[in-house]
Amino acid sequence: MIVKFHKKTERIKGLSFHPKQPWLLVGLHSGEIQMIDYRYGRTINEFFEHEGPVRSVQFHQSLCLFVSGSDDFTVRVWNYKTKKCQFVLRGHLDFVRCVNFHSELPWCVSGSDDSTSRIWNYQSRQMIAIVTGHSHYVMHCEFHPSKDFMITCSLDQTIRLWSITQLKKKFTSKNIQLGESTNELELVQILEGHNQGVNWCSFNPKENTILSASDDRKIKIWKFTDTRVYELDSYNGHTNNVSSVMFHPFGDYSYFISNSEDKTLRLWDIKKKIEVDCFTNYELDRFWVCAVHQSNNYFAGGSDSALYIFTLFKNRPAFHLVYNNILYLGTRKFIKIIDLQNGSDKIIKNLQELSCVNDNLLQDNVESILYNIYDNQKPQLIAKLKNHSHNKSKGVSKFLVFDQQTNKSKFFLAKSAIFIGKYKILKSKENSEMEIFNFETDSQIPLDHKADRLFTFVGGKVIYYQDLMINIFDPIQKKIINQVSCTTEFQNIKQIKINEYCILIQSKKGIYLFTKDLQPITHILEKINIKSILFLSDEINIVLYSTKVHVKYLLLNGDNGIICSMETVPYLISLQPIPEQSGFQYKLHYMDNMEKLQNINMDFSEIFFKYALIEKNLPFVQNFIKNHQKLGDLIIAYLYQKGYSILALQLVNDKRAKFQLALCSNNLEMAYRTCEDLKNPKCYQLLMDEAMRQGNHNIYEVCSSKLRASDKLAFLYTITGQQEKLNIISNIAKEQKNIDLRFNTLLQTESLNQRISFLKSCNLDKLANLSELAHGLNVQTNKNCSEDIEWLQSLKPEVIITPLPIIRSNQNALFSINWPHNFVDEVEQFQLSGDNIKFEKLKEVDINNAIKINHSDILETNKQIKQTQSQNVDQADDQNEQFEDCQWDLDEVELLANNEQSQKNLDLKSLKFGYPDYKKALQPVEYLVTEQYQQCFQILQQNYNFVSFTTCKDYLKQITLRSILDVPQIPFLCPSPLIVQSQQDKIFINKSFTEQLKLGYRQTSDGKFQDSLNTFKTILRQAIFQNQYNDIVPICLNYIMAMKCELAKKDQEISRQIELACYMSMCDLQPAHRSLTLRAAMSLSYKNKNYITGSQLAQQLIKLLEQAPKDASYAKPTVFENVKKIFNNCQQYQTNEYQINFQPFYLNEGAKNLCADTLTYNNDIKQIYFCSYDKSRHLSNGILCQVCELCNIN
Repeated sequence: MIVKFHKKTERIKGLSFHPKQPWLLVGLHSGEIQMIDYRYGRTINEFFEHEGPVRSVQFHQSLCLFVSGSDDFTVRVWNYKTKKCQFVLRGHLDFVRCVNFHSELPWCVSGSDDSTSRIWNYQSRQMIAIVTGHSHYVMHCEFHPSKDFMITCSLDQTIRLWSITQLKKKFTSKNIQLGESTNELELVQILEGHNQGVNWCSFNPKENTILSASDDRKIKIWKFTDTRVYELDSYNGHTNNVSSVMFHPFGDYSYFISNSEDKTLRLWDIKKKIEVDCFTNYELDRFWVCAVHQSNNYFAGGSDSALYIFTLFKNRPAFHLVYNNILYLGTRKFIKIIDLQNGSDKIIKNLQELSCVNDNLLQDNVESILYNIYDNQKPQLIAKLKNHSHNKSKGVSKFLVFDQQTNKSKFFLAKSAIFIGKYKILKSKENSEMEIFNFETDSQIPLDHKADRLFTFVGGKVIYYQDLMINIFDPIQKKIINQVSCTTEFQNIKQIKINEYCILIQSKKGIYLFTKDLQPITHILEKINIKSILFLSDEINIVLYSTKVHVKYLLLNGDNGIICSMETVPYLISLQPIPEQSGFQYKLHYMDNMEKLQNINMDFSEIFFKYALIEKNLPFVQNFIKNHQKLGDLIIAYLYQKGYSILALQLVNDKRAKFQLALCSNNLEMAYRTCEDLKNPKCYQLLMDEAMRQGNHNIYEVCSSKLRASDKLAFLYTITGQQEKLNIISNIAKEQKNIDLRFNTLLQTESLNQRISFLKSCNLDKLANLSELAHGLNVQTNKNCSEDIEWLQSLKPEVIITPLPIIRSNQNALFSINWPHNFVDEVEQFQLSGDNIKFEKLKEVDINNAIKINHSDILETNKQIKQTQSQNVDQADDQNEQFEDCQWDLDEVELLANNEQSQKNLDLKSLKFGYPDYKKALQPVEYLVTEQYQQCFQILQQNYNFVSFTTCKDYLKQITLRSILDVPQIPFLCPSPLIVQSQQDKIFINKSFTEQLKLGYRQTSDGKFQDSLNTFKTILRQAIFQNQYNDIVPICLNYIMAMKCELAKKDQEISRQIELACYMSMCDLQPAHRSLTLRAAMSLSYKNKNYITGSQLAQQLIKLLEQAPKDASYAKPTVFENVKKIFNNCQQYQTNEYQINFQPFYLNEGAKNLCADTLTYNNDIKQIYFCSYDKSRHLSNGILCQVCELCNIN
């Protein structure tokens, strides 16, 4: 017995399991009834209407009802969905001791201290029979589940078996009138045998037997027929009154549960007539009642102060999946093999045949199974045998290893054991020391390492937790090859799964995802226990996991969600695509807690879409959006949350939501088209502000005209040199009698006569004459004092010159649309959206018309202006109200704020998914072209610990001398430098890096390793100033490390040459170059008799050649055949002449674990230091990076 749930309560007198849901009814002595969800361990409902202790409760088998009996003399029928008492059945004259439903008829029976039992019709709410005969309290009564019998027991020391056949006939024939009761129950027999009062009696649903429990401390089994009853057996063991007893469904009801006032709950075997297990109450209280679930192994016991829920066996089934379709399953003392394709199963091992296996139900059961993946010719299994007892022991367990073909088996004791090779087992002994056990030769090799639980890792390695560290241990070399610090959460590791890229670790309530070198990727913590984990496939890093009620998923970026809900606890086995169905339909095979194999079809469309976003799979995302428009708000909300507003834009039909998403994705053209449909001033204001931030003065101009912002338009036309439009604004100001705007616009135009006329119209004749004098016009001297003329001449005034525009439309075709800023062509902007409708340039005539139309009402009288303004306010309010009824209600301010936050989460590759991020800081190259060298150096020093510009001097000169534009300002201000990065600049930079990469590749192919090393270092030094080309850095790192390994082989010992050649083959080069490095390392190893290393390199090279495209020059048939010959020859010897630091999984890691200063392999993050720029590793701190030679190592 295993305790699954324990809760302190008041005294419990009644218990009942729901037949389908994981609920338990608890009747308390306080008069309260609680409904508990035992999966989560919490109370979900409470019922309070009884006025005395509740002594009995029972769920209905099919309806949403339950019945209760209490010391208030009443029987109540409740509806647990409405949480109300449906009605009260009155008639008993004393405490109601027990209640029970009939399995088919709308009846319930109750027993009372008034020495009677009563049968009620809960549909008509009437009593239909009174059962008399007992001379003392009726302690228990119930109907037979399938036959026409009823049983009652009493403190008068008797049990009475009744036949309800006649009553049932009368009920079905409707001869009983409403309100009429009858005593026509036939007494079959009185069961006498107990010496004291009988507390409980219960039917066996499958056989004609009855259990009874008495104050004489005995449990009896009775056999009955249609006419007689006799005692079959008696059980002794309890030391006090036996409170209740019930048959358990396991083994066709060949076991029963009993509890007693001796503070114990016991499990009995009817066939062997023995006690199987005994549980003593933690609180040392008396047990009063028990209940048994009829469809699983759960049962419960209630005492004076606590509730216990037990299960016979551990819920987690023991299984191991092989080849994704063969399942080895351990059930109790049997091991089966199941084919998931056709569902066939076969028992391959019966542990009961072995003499050292205990035949007790709860002892020596299979707890876990492990298949030997290192020997496919002779299937071998390890089975861990465990005692399923409430007495938890952390000592050793029995392990059985056997050969499926020969059926030979051996037992050994250990805490944990796994396969590490053919006939080789790594086990943890009682003192936690590890030992290699060869079960073929029966030999042991002790290891000087300790661990409690061992888990299989690739290549015969083992992964385990010890002393707050997760370790990857090589038992052959007897050393730890990698480790990472962790928390105590990993002390209780449940499962570890490994695919080609990741390690998945499951603890009790958490899932942790690591790379193969134990670098953390993501993790998730659940509030309830996690039951199982599963990778979607070896190639796709999507994690599935199950809890008690859900199947969920986890992605590499930490996103998770619910796939479906489950009625039973699922233990995931495998996931297979459904070939006959298109799309993303998969069949999930899982095991429930009753060890029944189940499967369910699932749709993974949404999960694959999110995974494609993480992987930047642009074609998949485009196709998905095109074919899955129905997903709607779910995908829209996710895309918006993750910063992919341009994708969400395509799925939205609501105008207001589309406007906000267009703003978030910097798609001003779409935002303008949507804004034209909405015609909301608030939207125009938001669009105008965003257009100014991005420098799109064309849209800014249109929005300003829509909002009649004449002062902003005047300033815009001034700095862009649009004199004609500035004159229009001046005329509008004149008609509007806006003196300030009129004067400001006249100052910016060349119309001197209009300016003087304006001054005169404002009764500023003296100032007008002074203006004429300053500009050399004819002035009537009689109107001016000589002092004014002398004063004006002493100032030596200069003529006001019209300000030079910052941007001229004829300077650059790009500037006629936007301010100068980083250029992004429209093809790239609309690449994902598929929107081929480019935003047409707004013609000047249209803009002029828009200005005149939008200001036409202002050219009238002031009264009309006020009326128009009030109407506009009302219209704006109406439009705002319309926005509240939209399908997707988002606040504009919140959207813009969230957009700033979401932009931080996007990496450089997110440019493929939308517009560039204009909110980010300048790149280092942009500081250089504006001659801000100090700022550039500070940025590089902060980000990369940059040392000096000396090694990049030539490139800096080239960058500084190009793309500089002196922008003229308004008068009296010096010109300022401005970045001009046009499309031609972008093409030039792309071409420059492309040409240099080609040169480096060509030099590598020609064997000019020193020249290739210099070329890639040059690329690396240039890329540090261009943030958007950081994807070049890992390419350069791998080639630089490869060239360094090749150049360092000269004058080295043979072992060091082999080691450096292997390290060179690790580097992630172009396939043609990678094949050459692998061939060189393989040949050198084979030549010097390092056959194990040679076979490992040959195996990797074969994989590379098999994946090569057709007609590839490096994958000719002759090359392929030679590699296979070397591989076969190496396989025959399997020895190494020279010991080197190299493992086969190094080949999948690239150059990231190679130390650049020593050219050695080291993946211990505690002993190494990184370059902040190229991420190369070094063993020494404070030195100059040996790869880029630009940054200090810290």
